[in-house]
Amino acid sequence: MGERPKQSTHREPASGRDVPEGLARALEWLNGRLEEPVPLETLAAVAGMRPRTLEAQFRRHLGTTPLGWMRRLRLARARQQLLSAARDANVTDVAMASGFTQLGRFAAYYRQQFGELPSQTLKAARSGRSARGQDDIDDEALRLSWRAMASAFNVGPAACSAAIADVERAQELAPQLALPKAIAAWCWSQRAAHNFDRTPELDRERSLRLAAEARRLAPHDGLALSLCAGAMTLTRRLADADRLIERSLAIEPWSPWGWVRRGWLSAYAGDDDGALRELRMTLRLMPFEPVRHLIFIGIGCVHFNAGRYERAVRWIEDGTAAVPQSYWADRVAVAGAALMGAGAEARRAAVALLRKDKDLTVEMARRAWPFPPSFMNRLGDGLLRAGVPKR
Repeated sequence: MGERPKQSTHREPASGRDVPEGLARALEWLNGRLEEPVPLETLAAVAGMRPRTLEAQFRRHLGTTPLGWMRRLRLARARQQLLSAARDANVTDVAMASGFTQLGRFAAYYRQQFGELPSQTLKAARSGRSARGQDDIDDEALRLSWRAMASAFNVGPAACSAAIADVERAQELAPQLALPKAIAAWCWSQRAAHNFDRTPELDRERSLRLAAEARRLAPHDGLALSLCAGAMTLTRRLADADRLIERSLAIEPWSPWGWVRRGWLSAYAGDDDGALRELRMTLRLMPFEPVRHLIFIGIGCVHFNAGRYERAVRWIEDGTAAVPQSYWADRVAVAGAALMGAGAEARRAAVALLRKDKDLTVEMARRAWPFPPSFMNRLGDGLLRAGVPKR
């Protein structure tokens, strides 16, 4: 079957592109030397190219200079060290360990990146630990939150409910923690978008409220921001989600949680090329569950958007086979099979899907996700051909 031309939406976040082998080699080498001074000539030799060529590749593929990229990673590392610093640690020790020798510049760069001085981060981390005086309670809240992460990323009705139960208990124990609120925000948005419950408007309102609380509590927590971006995406606040995920990746440049959201945002925007690059990058960062099946489903959606229906079906079927609770994605596989002419296969798949997604109709499916209108119209057309009720 012929492939329709790709859409002309070309938002390409500079940091989301696949990189040439020499540049990738330089980045890997840099990651192990964050505390060392790295001359451009040395880095160029590692990459196997001239210094000016290396600088050009950094600008083209990463949107910054070698020095700017190194500074970004060092600042992210410094922040993590300040947040978890021992009681006798100080800003100077952290700055030096992260490769900063001029403390004034370190403080200025840090404030520009994170909105506060490094001394303020350290003080807040210490006062938070001492003022709460409830390490056991916080530990239990974190245990529940991290247990909920796996359930939340399964993106299925039962898993979503299990995650919500865990994070609601975590919020009761430690209301000052942002992570359980951010997880809850994403889960409530899942319920609304994927028809897990019959109260979508209430679920969206709850999701937005929790996302706002999480951002207020932890405006510089990359993981929390990425989860909030997921919530904003599924509640159709795409511009807000885009800003949040860019902020998240500025704080934690190699976070798979951030990159999977970046890839899905590009897919929702109709940026097929960008989404493929970003989702494939996420596979390299975390090629296993609970993220892998969402990457496969996302890549399948990109192929569907580009009219590559056979590829779409293969990727999505692999994704939902790994985590059957994510049966909402089978809507795209069913439609893809119908649109590529596999009518009998599409009808059988539609019958199986309707056993699990009992309230599914074509009209409901058309309203579910923030993909471009052409995507949602073809999704509806394919579902209708496969025998899904119109309304």
